[in-house]
Amino acid sequence: MKITLLGTGSPIPDPNRAGPCTLVQAGDRNVLVDCGRGALMRLMAAGVLPAMVDTLLITHLHSDHITDVNDLITTRWVMQLVHTPLNVYGPTGTKAMIDALMQMLELDQQYRHDHHEDLRANGPLEVNVTELGPDERLTIGAASVTTHATDHRPVKPTIGFRLEHEGKVVALAGDTVPCAGVDTMCADADVYVQTVIR
Repeated sequence: MKITLLGTGSPIPDPNRAGPCTLVQAGDRNVLVDCGRGALMRLMAAGVLPAMVDTLLITHLHSDHITDVNDLITTRWVMQLVHTPLNVYGPTGTKAMIDALMQMLELDQQYRHDHHEDLRANGPLEVNVTELGPDERLTIGAASVTTHATDHRPVKPTIGFRLEHEGKVVALAGDTVPCAGVDTMCADADVYVQTVIR
């Protein structure tokens, strides 16, 4: 498993830092955790094409963690040779956010279909959304994932993700203070990534 910090910035724009975003490469899967400002530019700089990302995990719906989700949705669609939907997992409210983004992108999608026959053949933008609470399990390729409650009050709900692959464990959280969910998520982890603003 390989972990790349694509962005570690705060909500205030910084020319030297992109917004919160971490790339987790587990086997043949490229997973983004959060998708803040500049995430796709940093993804390309890391040598990973947006079309190679099939899963986005969202810790919470603060704008600085999701500003580039629309860019991820559109750019991977434009760059794909074979159409596959983006899988998005996040806390309650994620589906409403993605639905609103998809509505915002309707005209852009129409314009691109009008100009590009290959995109018409690939079909429409497609995103599969699953909302998760704490203590849930899923698999991404050969990686197992569990969700854990984090504490970013007054923002609710917020979750962190624990990914296990080939005997290695990475725990990832957005903004949080110490809490039982973080303790469980980080137990015996090889790497812990958390948003910290000082």
